[in-house]
Amino acid sequence: MYTRKRLQPAPHRSPQGAPIAGNMVRMAVVFSQDQSIIGLIRDGLTDGWRIDPCSEPDDARFFLQRADIGIVVIDDEAIDQPTRGWLLDQVHRWAPDALVAYIASAHTPEVERRARSRGVQYYLSRPVDRERALRVLHSFAVAQF
Repeated sequence: MYTRKRLQPAPHRSPQGAPIAGNMVRMAVVFSQDQSIIGLIRDGLTDGWRIDPCSEPDDARFFLQRADIGIVVIDDEAIDQPTRGWLLDQVHRWAPDALVAYIASAHTPEVERRARSRGVQYYLSRPVDRERALRVLHSFAVAQF
């Protein structure tokens, strides 16, 4: 009888190929130019996280190919309408295990439906409820370590 060998999950690896232990730094990529959003992300994540702001969607591949990405935050004010879906597709292509938060400049059911249909785990709109966002970011951070 054939028995399946239980596979161990592959360790996260740094860009240089070294395994990343649980106590090492993880990265959160923030697609935003808004310093208050970037500051909110910094405040919401625990020790062990590095925040890399990215203001150009064309640089997404450079940021998303890193093995230590745990969280991606997309602020749609920083991304033009035609590029938003493409960027979400790139997130899932290059960082499939990352948790994704989407900040809409204005809430509509259609915007939320489109974001969630592309794999967004946390959707919020402006004005951002700071306390709620901090709780969610903290839970994201804990889940990714």
